Amino acid sequence: MTFGKGQTLRQFSKYLRDPNERGERIVDAAERNSVIEGLPRLTQRRRQGLLKKLRKVT
Repeated sequence: MTFGKGQTLRQFSKYLRDPNERGERIVDAAERNSVIEGLPRLTQRRRQGLLKKLRKVT
């Protein structure tokens, strides 16, 4: 599915071009949303595991 012919969000945003920065931002947003829903904060071990899985996917 194509919505347009311009740059993707990843290409446009300087923060999303770097894979490490992108992963950190994704995990941070997921953690904030989870806390809002009443779940506990991520442990360092869980955070590292999620980042590792994100690297495999991308």
